[in-house]
Order: sequence, then structure tokens, then C-alpha cells
Amino acid sequence: MGHMKRILLGTTAIVTASMVASTANAAQGVQLTIGGYYGAAAGLLLDQSDSNGDAGQHTRDVVFRQDVEVYFQGETTLDNGLTVGATIQLEGLQSEDQIDEVWAYFKGGWGQLRFGDDDDATEQLQYIIPSASNIFGVDTPFFEFGNDHGGFTNGFFQTNSTLASMSGDATKVIYFSPTFYGFSFAVSFAPDRRGEDSYSYWSGPGGTTFSNNTGQIQNDVAGAVNWDHDFNGVGVAFGIGGAWAQWEVKGTPAFGNVEDTWTFDGHLDVTYGGFTIGTSGLYRVNWQSASGADYFVAGVGATYNWDAWTAGLAWSHGNYEYAGSGGSSDKLDIVQFTGRYDLSPGISLDGMLGYNGLNAGGDTGHNSYRAWEAGVGFYIGF
Repeated sequence: MGHMKRILLGTTAIVTASMVASTANAAQGVQLTIGGYYGAAAGLLLDQSDSNGDAGQHTRDVVFRQDVEVYFQGETTLDNGLTVGATIQLEGLQSEDQIDEVWAYFKGGWGQLRFGDDDDATEQLQYIIPSASNIFGVDTPFFEFGNDHGGFTNGFFQTNSTLASMSGDATKVIYFSPTFYGFSFAVSFAPDRRGEDSYSYWSGPGGTTFSNNTGQIQNDVAGAVNWDHDFNGVGVAFGIGGAWAQWEVKGTPAFGNVEDTWTFDGHLDVTYGGFTIGTSGLYRVNWQSASGADYFVAGVGATYNWDAWTAGLAWSHGNYEYAGSGGSSDKLDIVQFTGRYDLSPGISLDGMLGYNGLNAGGDTGHNSYRAWEAGVGFYIGF
């Protein structure tokens, strides 16, 4: 299942692949080690156009990008067998959110209990669409170069995403079960979406936060289950998840008042030899706190690995409805050929050739757009 695990993009997988926890004597406490990653890419738009006749709205065709994080992580096992640890993720580039995710955990044979700023249970166990690259992909990649402007936004920087943690990195409690015959599950709860980095971004009347913030959710409850098994060389991973939360303020009356929002996701991946083929998707109801404002994303991809080389082809499709659009929706399709050459474990050269096409709905007020793009870059895990 080694190739399949590369598909999992959640924070848990990135941390595990990028660094090794420090195990110290209980009398010494937790000794932190340093790890992380450096990803960089050069992007080229080979051709772009949009429906208002202004190709890319005066955007440039060449761009350099980088994404860097540093992890501090460590754990210790107590005399009673309980393991205690902590993880702190520091953005390597200046950001309003300089600390990305931070949590502490307790684990044993009964599972793991985690508390802090991290993704909810659905994102923790969800697999993304297979990609040969460490930095490119058709859903939630590090780097995507399409300029889908003209008002279009889906909250994911003009790319489709099959990872939808409604509470983001808000402060929450998460339980991860041990694995039984390939089965595992996770559940999480976040009382407030604004809980992320609560010391820096705290805003409330006293010791708690406000419960009437427009456009924010509260009481996010999420759960997911995954099954991962090897049948004599054929690996299968299947998972489903769901989350529910309340809007703190009901939507605009003209578009219908709604109180709740839901997310459902799932994935299925099969590996054999050097081949991996998989599909992933999600559906969210009332994503704009208004009746009828729903969206779904789905896609499929395949990769093949031989020696130090990996090649892949993938496609994702997103359908996004907006409040007040009368059922009209924007449809975003992304297709990518991806490739990777592993210089050593955790160090790779990556490439991508792709298509990004937005078909804007008639009543969404956005512009259709298409682009042919290419990218080259590298990934260094440390």
C-alpha cells in the first residue's frame, strides 16, 4: 500500500512523511525535533482566454511560486505506556497565519486523542485524486496557475478540492481509533470556526467568542471511516465521511434562511504493482448559508511507478451553485498530466501539463475562462 498512502494529503500524512518524532525518556519530558518541506515551482500559461475578451485580465504568463513549512514535533512514552506528544507547524513564508496547525496528543492501544488547531475528521481520513507529483494535482494541489477571475471563487484559489474541512484549522478535539483488520475511524468536534489561532485572532465578549458572526459556522461535528487492505498484492482503500455544522447567523432572507450545512465525502483507490487508480469526491449542502447554494467535486486519476519515475493522468470536475443564482452554477474542469523523478526518498523533481476550464453559469455573474498550463518544480522533505 506504499503508493496508495502517497495519495493522502491530510496534515497527518504530511507530518508523518516529513519527519520522525523524537522519543525521550519520561523524566526528560518531550524533546522536539525539526522537519518540514520546501516546495517550489515555475508556472507557464501557454494560452488563456475568457468570455469578456480580456485574456486573463492582464495577468502575466510566467510565475514563480514556493510553499514552505517547518514542523516541530516530539513525543515521549510514560512509564504507564501512555505516549504524549505535540506538533507545531510554522509557515516558512510570511503569512497572516504564521502558525499553520498546532496540537497536542495522547495515544496508546486504545487510539489517539488530539487537541488543537487541525483539520476535522473528514479531511484527516480522505484520500485525494491520485497524482504522480508531490506539488501538482487536479484537487488541492500546492500549485495551480489558472486565472479564473471575473468574480469566480470557490474558496480554494480557483481549483477543485476533494478535501472539505468545514471548520478549517479551528481548535478542536479529535479521536483516532486503532486499526482493526484494516478498518479505522475518526471523530472530531469544533465549537467555533473562529477558534483557529484563538489567542491571536480571539474576538469575544469575555472568556468565550461571539456566537453571531455572519458567514461563520459553529458546533462542527465530523466523522469518517476508512478501510485499507491488501489482497495478495492488490491494495484497496475505501472511505466515507460526513460533517454537520450550524450557521451562526441565518442566510439572507431573500435567498432563504438556512441554519445548517452538511458535507459528505468518499474515496476508492486500487493499487497493483506500480499502478494506482482512484476516485474521490465530496458534496456540500448550504455552503453559502443560503438555500440552494450547494456544490460537489469529483474526479478520477491513475499513476504508474517504475524505478525512480512516476507518471500520471487525472481529471476533476466541480459544480458550484451560488445564492441568488436561480439554480445556475459554475462548472470547473481541470485535467493534468503529471510526472515525478525521485532523486532520493523525500526529494523529487516534478512536472505538469494541464488544462483549466471554467464554464460560468448564466446567472452567476462570472466570466468563463480556459487556460493551457505547464509547470516544473521540486519538492524537498526534511
